[in-house]
Order: sequence, then C-alpha cells, then structure tokens
Amino acid sequence: MRAWILTVLLIVLSACHVRAQEPQAIQVRQEKLTLPWYTSVQGFESDARLHNDPSPVEGSRRRSGSRDLQAVLLENRYLRVTILPEVGGAVARAVYKPTGDDLFFWEGKVKDWMAHWESGVKVSFPAIHHTVTATDQPASCRILHHPDGSVTVAMWMEFSRFVDKFNGDYWGRYTNMLLSQHVTLRPERAELEVTWRIVNPAPYRQGAKVWNDALFPRNHTLQGVVQGDSPPPATDTEWIFPARYVSYHGGKDFRTWDPGRGRIGEVKELNNSVFAWDIPYGFTGLWYPSVGVNRLRLADPQTARGTKQYFRGEGTYKPGDVADSHMYNFVELWGSPDNLMEGVENWLEPGETRQYTHRYALIKGIGKADFANGQAVIHLGLDDPKPGLEVVTLSPVERLAASLNGKPLGGPMPCAPDRPARFPLAAGTQGGRVVLMAGDQVILDQQLPLLLPDDKSRHDWIRQCSDRTNSDSLERYGDQFGYVDALRMLAQTKAVSLAHGRMQYRAGMLPEAIKTLRAVVAADAGNAQAWHLLGCALLESQQQKDAEAAFGQAISAPIPYPPARYFLALLALRRGDAKAANEQLASLGKERPGHWEGRLLKVWLNAQNASSSGAALAALTGMEQEDPADPRVQLVLVECAELAGNQEMAARARDALAQLAREPGAWRRLREFNAATRGVYYPPQRMQLEGR
Repeated sequence: MRAWILTVLLIVLSACHVRAQEPQAIQVRQEKLTLPWYTSVQGFESDARLHNDPSPVEGSRRRSGSRDLQAVLLENRYLRVTILPEVGGAVARAVYKPTGDDLFFWEGKVKDWMAHWESGVKVSFPAIHHTVTATDQPASCRILHHPDGSVTVAMWMEFSRFVDKFNGDYWGRYTNMLLSQHVTLRPERAELEVTWRIVNPAPYRQGAKVWNDALFPRNHTLQGVVQGDSPPPATDTEWIFPARYVSYHGGKDFRTWDPGRGRIGEVKELNNSVFAWDIPYGFTGLWYPSVGVNRLRLADPQTARGTKQYFRGEGTYKPGDVADSHMYNFVELWGSPDNLMEGVENWLEPGETRQYTHRYALIKGIGKADFANGQAVIHLGLDDPKPGLEVVTLSPVERLAASLNGKPLGGPMPCAPDRPARFPLAAGTQGGRVVLMAGDQVILDQQLPLLLPDDKSRHDWIRQCSDRTNSDSLERYGDQFGYVDALRMLAQTKAVSLAHGRMQYRAGMLPEAIKTLRAVVAADAGNAQAWHLLGCALLESQQQKDAEAAFGQAISAPIPYPPARYFLALLALRRGDAKAANEQLASLGKERPGHWEGRLLKVWLNAQNASSSGAALAALTGMEQEDPADPRVQLVLVECAELAGNQEMAARARDALAQLAREPGAWRRLREFNAATRGVYYPPQRMQLEGR
C-alpha cells in the first residue's frame, strides 16, 4: 500500500514539475476597435475612382465619423498583437510589453485614400504598391491553436471580382491567384511571425510577385515613440541595411550602398526609395541610438531576398499639410521574394504555390545589431568605451555561453528578450568567429564584422526582369499595366508565338488563341505548353474531343507539360472514369508534387473509396497544415472526415469553412472545386481589357 501511495505521489509531483516548466499559453480574444474615419469622397464607403487617382486633391480629405473594426488580439509574455482581417489581413499593431513600446508605426485612423492603411504590416497584392484598402477588401479568418501552444490567425483572400477596366492600371487589384496570410505568435518568443502564400489556380503560368510593407516609427525618443501626425523631433535613427548594391525603382541609379545614407536625419531629398539587390544575411531594420532600441525584420535570404526602404527626407514635414504630414513619422521596410517592384523574377506555373515568412522583433538593451537570426541578436562592440559582446535571445535561455575564435568569453549566464547578456572583450579585439551556445545547442555561429559578398551573378537577370520594353518581363509582371502592355506589344508585332497565344487565351480571346496556338504546334509539334494551352482554349470552346487530343499531345511530347494531366483527369471524371482520373492525378503528383489543385482533387477522389479514405484524410491533414486558410481544403476535409466516420474532425472543419467562406470571393472558388469533382472546367474570371 505504501509503495502504491509513493508511486502515485511521485507521478503527481512529476506532473506538477512538468506543468511548472510549461510556457505561458497564448491569450486570444476578439474585440471591437473604433477608429476615426477619413474620406476623400462623399459618403461612408470608398469610391472605385480612387484607384485611378489614389491621391485626391488637397483639401478633399476630411473626418467623416468613426468606423468599427473587428480586431483579433494575440498576446504572450512579450508581445500583444492586433490583427484586422477586414483591412486586408493587416497586422495593425504590436506592443512590446516589457517596455510598452510599439513595434510598428500606428497612424490611429482608417481612410480611403492611398496608401489606404499605414500602420503595422500590410500586404501589397496583387499589385505591388499599396493595393489593399481599408474599406472593401476583407480577408476571411480562422484561429488555430497548435500542439506547441502557438496560435495562428489564418486569413485568405480572392481578387478575381475586381475585373473593372481601371484595375488594369498601376493600382489595380485584379488577379485570379489566391493569397493566404498566416500570423503566428509562439509562447515565450519575442517575435511576430507572418507568412504570405500565393497559389496559381489558373491553367497558365503567371509572375510570382507578392510584396509587403512594414511601417516602423521614424523616431523613438526618451519620451516614447512618435506616432500619428505628431510634430517630429530631429531624427537620429539609422538603417540596419547589410547590402552591397542598391538602386532606385526599376533598377535606376544602381550603386554601391553608402552606409552614411542610412543615417536618416542626414538625407534631405523628399522621397527616398532604396532597393537592395542582395541582403545576404536575412536581417534588416532600424537602430534608435538615443533609446538603445533595434527594430528588426528577420527572413530567409533565399526565399525573401527583396528589400526596399522608403522615408521622407529630413525637414520635409509640413505642419497641417494633410498630403504630407501623415507620411513623415514612419519609414517603410518592404519585403518580397523579388528584388525590384517593377520586375518579377520567377514564374508561378499552374497549380504551384510560393510562400515566404518575415519575423519582426523589438530588441532593447544592446547596441546596434551587427547580426541577427531566429535565435539571437548580437552587438559586437569592438569600439565601445567598454568593449563587449552584447546579446539578446528571442526566447529565455538559462545558460548562454559565448566564445570568440574558439575562446570562451567568461562563464554561462541567463539571457532573455528582456534580459540582455554581456560578455566583456579584451581591449584591441579585432573580431572573429562568434559562437553562442544555449546549453549544448549552437544557436549562433557567425564571423564578425560581417563580410558582404561581392556577388553580381544575378544582376543581369534582375535588370532584364525590370526591362519594360521586353514582352516576357512585362507578362511576368502581371495583370496590371505590365500584362496589358505586353499583349499590345505582341499584337503590334503580329507575333505567332507561345507567349502571344498564352496571353490571348488569358484575355479570353478564344478564337484568336486557338488560331495562334495551332500555328505554334504546326511549326513545333513538340511544344508541350502550347498543346496544353490549346487544349484549355478548345475545352472552354466546348470542343472536348479536340481538347483531350491536345492535352494528350502535351503529356506525350519529348519534354512533357505535366499540368495538362489535371485537365485529362477532369475529362475522365466527366465521362465517369474515376480510375483514369486518379491515374492522371497520381502521375501529376509525381511530376509536379506541388500542384495544389491536383493534390486537392486527388484527395477528394481517394476519399470516395473506403480502402483509401484513411490515407486521403492523412494527406488532407497535411495540406491543412501547409495552408490552414484555404477554404477549399476545409470543404474537402468536411466530406473526407464524414466519409471516414470522424464526426469531431468534420464538425471542426465545418466551423472553419463557415469562417473562411465569409471572404467575398470564396463561394466562387468553392463552386469551382465542386464543379471539378464532376469534371467541369471553370475558366478563369478575366479582367475587362480595352480593345478585347
């Protein structure tokens, strides 16, 4: 009996010990946020004309009551984050709780003129320059609690309803691509994580462009962050910008980066846009020397190399000038997988996805950041009055050890986001290899001072992608002025080419596309992509037999085009041959494993069979982890879970679907997928182009 009691007591004590070590749970709540509303038109809602002229004349902007927004708040020990799904999924605000400082600029208003929303972090998609509005472009939203205690606000947006002709200009909002945004806060970590993900459901390739804009305060003084339209002090803020080569928009004024231009208060020009052609170490941000604060953005330089800074020149603030004063107290740190806004470097093939992640942190108590990764931020103070290595970790570490060139720098010590660690250096230390250990784990290993590689290998390609006299780069740029200009350029040359046929089909010019693509394959019978697009145009023209033959040519060509298999699967489903459809989708999965729509349709097909329903449910669970914001995944998950008899999972998916289907374009995409399960092809919704 005593042994049994002792055993139970040990189990209880052990459980209590485990609970004591568990991190604080993320707090989640939803509440109303009321902001003053400013408009440049009569009435409460924005006018579509603003997207032709997004900067109305002086005096037209005025207060027009208030607007209520539904906010989602995430909070851990270090950060309190406010997210506004109905404002394009913007992260409106983040407060660093140990000091009460805002991580981002906070304008404190909502408005309908460009740049529509200027607080926190916002996406710019599908155009690359301030396209998300604060009035008519909401994201649907669901909240996920993960096993590790982290919480994600998953948001989704669809843009094919913006088909009006004015969306063909620089500020246009039309695309048939889809956007997901995942905002995540993790326990015991002093960083905010945002992932942007796009998917191309169209049958033709498109340029893979997606930018975001993080707005940081220009000034942080001993009295606090200067926000809104407050009169600014003299600026001592400096850019943290480890780049070798930079340019202006479109690759103009290409030059070597001058760190002196990073001292914002010394730059007098009104508008300052600087694009980095390389950020090899993945961190950038701002340093506020008077308060010892770093505001940082962390990213993988392989997937998120694009970096642009923008700020107004010192002394250009005009008190009471509505047009300019609201733009002075913030600086902008833009990010993207591509280097230049006017150039898109990569294609997104049919069904393909692309994503990248940025993490944001406020670091206080050390000098200007010399290096940062996902674990720690360091300042190597070789020239400080008391030379030392200063460290802040992004989560608490009980025993942090540091070494320089293999020699320990004193004994281990605790370190945390709000508890910097300092390791003294001998006078005259020249730098070297810095290694940080958290217990027995290496969390940082970096040579300092940083050496910026002189790598020009991608420069010619970046310039080519920015060439607006080139139809290929213009088409890749997208549905705004780039695509329209490319179509006109090819029409003027009367080119008979795959590119011309692709753009004709994309524009809905079916007879012209069929004629062009037939000429292309007549001249080159092995052109698999031309056969694929010809099949799409024929299928949309109700010529199913000829379409199937064209798709067959696409996959049997010497260099096949696998996306055609998706359409062969649709045609098989239309004639009731599920086995043939499954075989086509299985081959597509081997040849293009990232084809999102093909994966989703195959999961649905497998779920219809009792012998494969379990595997289908497992595969679908994996897809949900990849993108918890896609409502089509939840639609299939409801059916798969019900067929598998998992009523709890079905109920959870049904609730998620109800949340995500609130986005205005969601039901079209859900109907589109339901039609695909019957073998029916929904052609892309197309923008209204002049002369089409």
